[in-house]
Amino acid sequence: ELIFHILRIAAIPTFTQTDRYATQNPYSMALALCRVSKDVRRVVLPELLHTILLPQSANVRAFVRSLDIQNRYPSLRVEYADHIRRIWIGEYGGNITHSELLNTSNYAPARKFALSLLAPVLLAAPSLALTWSSLDLLLDCLEHVWNSHADMNVNYEHSALPWKTRSLTLSGCVTDQWPLLADTPQGSAFLASISHFTSNINIFDHLPLNLLTQGSYLDYTLPLWMSVAPWASFRNLQTFSLAYPHIKHPFKLWEFSRQELEVELLTLSGSLLRGPRNLIPSEIKRFPEIEPGMECIRSDDIRFKISRSRIHLLYLREDWEKAWACGLCE
Repeated sequence: ELIFHILRIAAIPTFTQTDRYATQNPYSMALALCRVSKDVRRVVLPELLHTILLPQSANVRAFVRSLDIQNRYPSLRVEYADHIRRIWIGEYGGNITHSELLNTSNYAPARKFALSLLAPVLLAAPSLALTWSSLDLLLDCLEHVWNSHADMNVNYEHSALPWKTRSLTLSGCVTDQWPLLADTPQGSAFLASISHFTSNINIFDHLPLNLLTQGSYLDYTLPLWMSVAPWASFRNLQTFSLAYPHIKHPFKLWEFSRQELEVELLTLSGSLLRGPRNLIPSEIKRFPEIEPGMECIRSDDIRFKISRSRIHLLYLREDWEKAWACGLCE
């Protein structure tokens, strides 16, 4: 039992590493241990599966293949959905759709088979994060599980929804795909089931560089997409959070790549956002400087905190995946 305990600790992914994930796979130790024996694999696999990062189409395809292997070889079978708590899909500027996911000429049956494997596992994760540009894959998975339950004559008014996701993170550039979620039965039901919603801000997209380097702390200007988001569809939303890099002055742009930064989390209540649109603020006054790990509450509807830990945000656009994996956006 002691040996198994040591193996579990050794298998915990190194999400806080300085190296980029593309350079040093944070799952490398866990993957190596899985190859030792079937018994060791069963012990360490839950640690590997707790938080899954699938930034590119190739990663999603490999994940689908591993799900297929679970079905083909009973001796290797592990119920992924029992162990996965968090999944991240996509990367900044990437676009994972079902066409890229399948990559086959035998498209229609391959799509149905891949979604039959992926959708139940993906939507069993309590916390789901996607880039906006990969939202198509979520839409496909929602449609698949919704139609599958409809085929079994499931009455959603008197039965559990076919997903367990309650925390949603959407990262990267905002698209105009809100209607695809809010205007379909499955999308509307999905939004209504979300209790915690998070997005992130690339500060270089929102603030001129000269303001960043002048040494003055600015108020928070909320992104324009918040004014058109279907907040009324988020009927059970408790909180919405915006994640920012915590930049302290004096800020020197040329030293940015050598800095480790905390993450700021500006959180608004769901009741505020579901209220009249003219009461949703477009700007939040800057909070007083607080120490890492502390929280400042302005009202029941607005609060602010700084993460206790720092991460090396070498590539700011890409490394929100790292901030999320490390739990700094929650």
